[in-house]
Amino acid sequence: MTGTDTRQNDDTRIAADPALPTIVISREFAAAPERVFRAYTDPDLLIQWLGPRRLTMRIDAYDARRGGSYRYVHRADDGTEFAFHGVFHDVRPAERIVQTFTYEGSPDEVSLETMVFEDLGGRTLVTTTSLMSSFEARDGMLASGMEGGVRDGHERLDELLRGTPAAAEHRRIAGVFTERVRAVPEGGWDAPAPCEGWVARDVVRHLVEWFPEFLKSGAGIALPKGPSVDDDPVGAWTVHSEAVQALLDDPATAGKTLSNPHIGDIPLDTAVDQFYTADVFMHTWDLSRATGQDEVLDPEKCRQLLTGMEPIDEVLRGSGQYGPKVAVPADADVQTRLLAFIGRQP
Repeated sequence: MTGTDTRQNDDTRIAADPALPTIVISREFAAAPERVFRAYTDPDLLIQWLGPRRLTMRIDAYDARRGGSYRYVHRADDGTEFAFHGVFHDVRPAERIVQTFTYEGSPDEVSLETMVFEDLGGRTLVTTTSLMSSFEARDGMLASGMEGGVRDGHERLDELLRGTPAAAEHRRIAGVFTERVRAVPEGGWDAPAPCEGWVARDVVRHLVEWFPEFLKSGAGIALPKGPSVDDDPVGAWTVHSEAVQALLDDPATAGKTLSNPHIGDIPLDTAVDQFYTADVFMHTWDLSRATGQDEVLDPEKCRQLLTGMEPIDEVLRGSGQYGPKVAVPADADVQTRLLAFIGRQP
């Protein structure tokens, strides 16, 4: 790329072409073009990343289609507002956006922005070219401090696309459970499980049945249904687990809330992490014990759960979700103490 490159110590590249009154901005994101494009065109996602962190954002209109228009306002803590508007000339899903851009503080200055989304095989390079009316207007834009806002917004978008800690934790915990599910030996699905009256198949049944109802009643979200656990426990678990992961990977999930009469209102991703992913982790031991597989759990996760559960012992016990605690030596390892706390015979 020719011209002055104002790249700093991050992944955003900003360049001014000496031959044309343009600003070219590029950055790679660790997500497929479809996800990145959606973050650029879905107002529920756009509001979570566009612009500097120090400003809040209000979207008055955002119709991302050819002939559609947009208007949004950034607001500083002192009440100062910065409004922008434009018209979409071309919108090609996961490929290209062409729009005008006007800062209402300088209403006579209109630039033409072209955003190209390039598939890098699981990553996306977004290149935005802003064509302005003159070199003076271009240089004035660069001098206005726009670079800091662009870099800040890109960092926020990168965080949004990479997902929440809850998404990463579910991927890790559910991944181990999936390994156990796939390794159940022939005839093993009817082997007795540590939970009274359960067989191995019922461990999967429990997870794929209670959570969808919890999610639907509390957040109005319906997960896709897989085959019957009786007919195909591996298939049932796979469809369910992938659906939960997709929910957590969706950037929109971070802005949603789950409401439950027992726990109140709680961010959706937090609710999944605390109530469901933790359940998957503990039931990994049940399935492993029932089917003769590796029973060792992550000790740090065991410690985290036990630390959070011990102070609310009576509440948990009263819920009926756990049986009576099992007595174990005081110097028992943390996995043994966690299993004993939830009523399992280690």
